[in-house]
Amino acid sequence: MGHFIQEVALYWIAYEISGSALALGILGLCEASPRLVFGVLGGVLVDRYDRRRLLILIQFSSAIPIFVFVALYLTGVLEFWHILVLEIVSGVVRSANPSASQSLLRDLVPVDELLNAVALFTIGFNFARVIGPSVGGILILWIGVGGCFLLYGVSLVLSGLGMLFIRLSQKESDKREQNLLREVKEGFQYIWHAPVILGSIVAAYTLSVFVGTYQRFLPVFAKEVLNVGPKGLGILMAAPGLGAIVSLMFLATAGAKWKKVTLLWVTTTFTPLFLILFCWSRSLFLSVSLLALVGAGQIAFRTISRVIIQIEVPHGLLGRVMSVFVMDQGVRSVGSLVIGIFATLFGAALGLALTSVVSLTLTSLLFYRLLGSSRKDLSPSDP
Repeated sequence: MGHFIQEVALYWIAYEISGSALALGILGLCEASPRLVFGVLGGVLVDRYDRRRLLILIQFSSAIPIFVFVALYLTGVLEFWHILVLEIVSGVVRSANPSASQSLLRDLVPVDELLNAVALFTIGFNFARVIGPSVGGILILWIGVGGCFLLYGVSLVLSGLGMLFIRLSQKESDKREQNLLREVKEGFQYIWHAPVILGSIVAAYTLSVFVGTYQRFLPVFAKEVLNVGPKGLGILMAAPGLGAIVSLMFLATAGAKWKKVTLLWVTTTFTPLFLILFCWSRSLFLSVSLLALVGAGQIAFRTISRVIIQIEVPHGLLGRVMSVFVMDQGVRSVGSLVIGIFATLFGAALGLALTSVVSLTLTSLLFYRLLGSSRKDLSPSDP
């Protein structure tokens, strides 16, 4: 919740200071690029060291740049370049967080319960994704941007303290540390020879570049297209999380009956399609409904992909393979810039619609060419 409260405040203050959609794209670049640069290194660390301790260290360290932001904001000296620098620092610190948290599930949950575990894990995240932005839109008016960031800093500290109570039943891995480059190469070689996992990763990168950062441009829609202000922005940003929760409930109950590769193809098709329709909407209710469907498609794709990876990948490679997958969050740095340029040249609505068309085309070709044979071979119960 603290993260999503902070995210609403971050992009609202960034747009108020800069008044530019391209500036939001640059901010997204600074926020996500550290994950792209350091993501694979983070995966090596996850495979080498205690994942729980690594996560605890990340939470406490991540609070430092947040409290620096609060100090700069409350003293009235905050400038746009300060925001960019702090987002880079925060991104570097948290670059190993996604692969560590996802890999930790494998140590905590039996393999036959992984689909439910990942779904529940993500439901909790998306429940916060629904509540956080809605609360954030209101808190910007009540306690200001600085107060929202202060809440996020406190939430990081509480998160680290909470993980101190996790106890793993498995013994620590006695894997001997190897050469860094060799470990990285092992991870990429495994991915290259696993078509379904490779297809999931390429599709994730495609969505990240042309669709995934649409929420960073919702302040433009809230302020200039729909004219709904901060409260409306909070509702818009919460809508994808609501759709995600409904989607995850479906996966937890009926998802096992579907071919997972087919679900990957469907979700990468409908996600950009619903976003195209959102771009043409001028009604808040319709826009919220369409964003909920976008969120449902996004989270279904990522959940299915993560389950496939956690089931199929050997434990000693899981951190590296998962780090390559979650590097799509770093690829979003490129996506922020791409969508920002399109939004500047064509306007927010048309620009985002055009990038969504590109995503729809590329992912359709990808699954047809790369996974066509796999879809024929897999039975309904196969990953």
